[in-house]
Amino acid sequence: MRKTLIAVAVIAAGALAYYKFGPGMASAPELAGLEYVPADTALFSAQVTPIDLGSYLSSLGMGPQYYDANMQKAFADMAVEATEPQHKFGLALLQTYMKALADPAALSANTGIKAQMRSLAYMVGLSPVLRMELGDEAAFWRLFDDAEKSSGFSHVAQQINTVKYRQYRFAHEELSMDFLVSVQNGWATIAFTSEKFEKQHLAIMMLAEKPEQNLANTSTIKDLQKKYQLEKGAYGYLSTAQFSKFLTSKDGNRLAKDVEAVFGAETTVALAAWRNPACEADVAAISASWPGMFIDNKFDLSNSALLKVTGRMLIPTENQETVKLLAALRGFLPAHTMSVQNSGMFSTAVGLDVAQLAPTLGKLWTGLTEPAYSCQPLAEMQAQMKQSNPLAAVAMAGMASGLQGLSVTINDAELDLTTSNLKSADALVTVSADNARTFFEGIKAFYPPLATVALPAAGAELDLATIIPEMAVLGIQPKLALSDSHLLIYVGPTATTQSAAVAKESLTKNGLLSFSMDYGRFFKALEVAMKASGTEVPPDFQQFSGSTMKMALKMDVNQQGIVMNSELEMALATK
Repeated sequence: MRKTLIAVAVIAAGALAYYKFGPGMASAPELAGLEYVPADTALFSAQVTPIDLGSYLSSLGMGPQYYDANMQKAFADMAVEATEPQHKFGLALLQTYMKALADPAALSANTGIKAQMRSLAYMVGLSPVLRMELGDEAAFWRLFDDAEKSSGFSHVAQQINTVKYRQYRFAHEELSMDFLVSVQNGWATIAFTSEKFEKQHLAIMMLAEKPEQNLANTSTIKDLQKKYQLEKGAYGYLSTAQFSKFLTSKDGNRLAKDVEAVFGAETTVALAAWRNPACEADVAAISASWPGMFIDNKFDLSNSALLKVTGRMLIPTENQETVKLLAALRGFLPAHTMSVQNSGMFSTAVGLDVAQLAPTLGKLWTGLTEPAYSCQPLAEMQAQMKQSNPLAAVAMAGMASGLQGLSVTINDAELDLTTSNLKSADALVTVSADNARTFFEGIKAFYPPLATVALPAAGAELDLATIIPEMAVLGIQPKLALSDSHLLIYVGPTATTQSAAVAKESLTKNGLLSFSMDYGRFFKALEVAMKASGTEVPPDFQQFSGSTMKMALKMDVNQQGIVMNSELEMALATK
């Protein structure tokens, strides 16, 4: 019961995250409302290009089946436990939201959210603020009116300057939190705040007053877009400089002031060791070196039957020596493991120049432990790190010198439902090294069963079942082939084709990690495996096996720092 609710909540949260940081076009216009976003916000995201949320949810397979009898029972059980009006109100809103998700085509009519929606999410100090474009204001307010009627929990009508808004106060023991809702000029604003914050804070959240320094009258957004080549249609960032200020000051920014207002004397005691000029300087230097995290996405609907999304998450550093060291670790990733088209049912690869592992980690470790921090807490952290040096743990990696990468790809697998044994398989394992033959000969010394194995000539293949009897018992006949740089173990027609392609690939440093999955095929295979083992397959789980979504991720190092590129593809639901 509750598992059903959790599963749907996760999907829904993913959908909302997609639309906060979601896909966009490089030619997207500027988004109105930035003049109300403080320049010192610690977290920001913008969906500038309008996105059809209903169509996206339909593409994920959202529909009536998600609000089934199990979920209805789960809500009924929680309703029994929710004895206070404020809890009933929150539960009523959640239930209405879930019902709306179960009917994506009518999402706009049921929630008031504009069919082609734009949005902003940011922080005013410690308070999160979400703004989204509406298509039907009456339908939006009806969500809250119905929740009030069913729960007996009412709002207090408030006004600041010329802006009217609803205040819902939630209290638990000595703590209280205000949930604020307003609608202005076709946009809804939802925020969480505290009565302890200063009045100007409230005015900024409710768009009744513009912060003196905001994202419209400063160059923050343009500078970040230019420096990190962020897509203008959808982008977001997290600022380490703004988050770190509450650590070293009481009033360095709005976030620091809010933390102080909420926790007061407790914060003063807990952070006393950090709130001094030495720590302020050291922490600021670290934040300047690692400025935060930056995200953007791009949406492609040029094919009306297919949704394509490419995304990027960048964690940059201003320390070019660190970038150089991280780049030295890069190894080889087979091309098919980085594509949604050719990766099979499941694929993962690690690219790592093992010869560089020990020396590179040594230099990185020195960079972490050698700077002379004046800040006492940082100095103590360094002292503790020096006592747990990880370099000894990677010392044995030198024996795998020459290794550049490993990958595993599963294209297909079928179990015999009567015996639970593997009936057939289509899979590929690759080992990439500077000299694959020499590398394999070196492995023999550590694994005696391989001592008598004679590698095939280039272009030939070896039947592994002839030297590993266990494989023959399983009923599969994997082959082993060799090229100058790749050791290839494969079974099945698709893997045979993939192995031939990998054998021709040059051993270039092209990444650190890749992962890809065909969700429908993967969960279908798991469903079959669960049935074979006698495990009951939950209805929620079965729904994933019908997914058309394919996903690929790649972690790499570019000239600015660590970057994660993603690619998602799914068939669009027919209307």
